[in-house]
Amino acid sequence: MKKVVLFAVSCLITVLAFAKNDAEDPKYGIGSVPVENGKVTFKTGIPLPEGADIDLCYQRVLSWAKGYFASASVRSGAIIAENSETRRFIFNVEQTLVFKRSALEIDESIIVYNFSVNFNNNACNITVSDIKYRYEMGRESGGSTFTAEDWITDDEAFNRKKTKFLKQTGKFRIKTIDLKDKLYTLVEDVLNSK
Repeated sequence: MKKVVLFAVSCLITVLAFAKNDAEDPKYGIGSVPVENGKVTFKTGIPLPEGADIDLCYQRVLSWAKGYFASASVRSGAIIAENSETRRFIFNVEQTLVFKRSALEIDESIIVYNFSVNFNNNACNITVSDIKYRYEMGRESGGSTFTAEDWITDDEAFNRKKTKFLKQTGKFRIKTIDLKDKLYTLVEDVLNSK
């Protein structure tokens, strides 16, 4: 009996030692949600492949965006600005973030954001901004609508000591960061494909 208890305790300690707290992960931790002029704004610049034609790269990314934001994985995506001369475009996107899905429970939210791209200095510059959430809209009370600034910033997503995510807001922070990383990766794949 002692061996069984000792084994169970050692397994628990091992699991706890290797369990990763998302709040401590630099990907999701303090400072991973940038605020610019009071607004949550994610930005990155992806260098173009050496010798690539900037106009061709622009057309490829624009074509990808038109297809991706019209796909089944996106609720809606409408182009709100496009200028091929300056190599810029903006999509307003509505997508579903799934936090948990099982046979008995679905926990999800709609995220609305602007996806902006501009090409200059041999880079594809991407901005994800104007982020809003519509949560539990199917409820009798009508659900809630809130902005990223009120929900996923360092001040809103963490406890007072900044050591753990708050149960409600932390999941939004994680899924939003994962979504912008996915978008960056998809664009990088388009730029680097032959």
